[in-house]
Amino acid sequence: MTSIPLQRYPGLPPLFLDFVRGASRFHPDPPTLDAALERGKTILSGGRRRLPVTAFRFRSTAGRRAAEDLAGGRAVAVLAGHQIGLFTGPLYTLVKAFDAILLARELTQRGLPAVPVFWALTDDHDLEEIAKTAKPGPDGPQSFVLEGADRSNRRPVGSLPIPGAVSRIVEAFRKDGPGEEAAEILDLAARRYAAGTTYGEAFIESLLDLTEDDALLVVDPLEEPIAQAARELFSIGLERRAEIGQTLRQTALAIEQTGRKPAVPFREEVFPFFVLEDGIRRRVEAAELEEAGSRVSQGELGVSADVLTRPVLKSVVLPVAASVLGPSEIAYHAQSLTLFPIFDAPLPVLVPRTFLVVRGAAERRAAQALGVADEDLLAPRAAAREAAVVPQADRVCEIAQRLDAEMATLAPEVEALDPTLAGALETARRKAAYQLEQLGERMRKAAERKDEVALARRRRLETMLLPGGEPAERVYPPIVFLRIWGESVLDAIRSVAGSGGREVRIVDADAAADAQPKRSRAG
Repeated sequence: MTSIPLQRYPGLPPLFLDFVRGASRFHPDPPTLDAALERGKTILSGGRRRLPVTAFRFRSTAGRRAAEDLAGGRAVAVLAGHQIGLFTGPLYTLVKAFDAILLARELTQRGLPAVPVFWALTDDHDLEEIAKTAKPGPDGPQSFVLEGADRSNRRPVGSLPIPGAVSRIVEAFRKDGPGEEAAEILDLAARRYAAGTTYGEAFIESLLDLTEDDALLVVDPLEEPIAQAARELFSIGLERRAEIGQTLRQTALAIEQTGRKPAVPFREEVFPFFVLEDGIRRRVEAAELEEAGSRVSQGELGVSADVLTRPVLKSVVLPVAASVLGPSEIAYHAQSLTLFPIFDAPLPVLVPRTFLVVRGAAERRAAQALGVADEDLLAPRAAAREAAVVPQADRVCEIAQRLDAEMATLAPEVEALDPTLAGALETARRKAAYQLEQLGERMRKAAERKDEVALARRRRLETMLLPGGEPAERVYPPIVFLRIWGESVLDAIRSVAGSGGREVRIVDADAAADAQPKRSRAG
């Protein structure tokens, strides 16, 4: 089997499952290439706002051409995005970029010029989530959190410097990476995430490292072209806040009436934007909305969209034909999409990201020895040891008890035959019982040793595929997979991109490693 049914993936929101089944009335478009193609044609002919070439980060000549095509109104965008996590965050962040690259290529092949764009969430303030990472350890996943990473931070993380303690995390990863290629991978990560570099810069450069074979563009919402558009969107939202409030209230109620929970609870007093004041990202209180609007229009306050208005902002500044999203993002788009008409923004076609499990020969052997089928690789199993049941030893114990009882019944007859044999019978009885007890004990210990091996296999399998009950793609950054299987694992992951919403793809990374020549990106 090369895939797992999507329903077996842990923790998928019901609204997302409704969407992939085609049963959500809150998501108007099917997640198909045909739908994206038609939407893109409409958007491209609309002559909407464009970002300048300088708003995009890219590496190659092909990247520059892509940026020029977007800026010149000659192409649409296929958008992905995520928080700017440490070492580019969990693997699925990179997978979303690969999905956007593939979908843009397919649209282009069908006659619609399309460019992959990644929206780096530099304006997010959730440092606790961004400054953490993990790697497999001998006894389970090992987590690391950089100093100062707590929920009290209110500054956009993109502009924050990475603290010096990052070097200790890099060294912890380095211990696990034997070989020249693994050393090169860690050296590059260490340079990108050097102390003093901002989280935003480290993320963008690292993402471009991992996608340098493709013309991926990256945008930073803290940069002025997008920041200006966010201020304008805030002003429009302020003028139409009654309509926004009513729309969000009605949508939340409609979702609840279907038996689902809104991904973002409706709160009457919350205006769906943050302001940036003296470097602090904060909500605007209802009583200060008018004053805040005046200060925003005068350039005294910056603006950062929230989870519901960020999708709108993306479609205001970019011609987004399709947006590659994770399950939680698709769930909250059930509410966000209702805001698009209010801001005169075209709706993108939503495409689920690819879900995957990366494994190698060791994981295949462990699963086979444990009797775990491919379809059960993401089924959590308790690693706690249970007492081994050894029916063979129990049977030996029963035989010993019967033998002891039968030999005891012989004692009067043996003593009548020859009193001197009574002691010999008792000795034989004790020895027989002892030997059988020893045999039973040896059988139990053998079963325990076998149980310990099984326990170690299960722990290893869960550490690599389901650490802490979470799919590994949601926990480990790309460098975990790169240090084990080398850069060929990126090609293996690219080969399954574009399969989101249908199944969970199994990637046999060692097969890709054996098939591909070694490359170096040590520069």
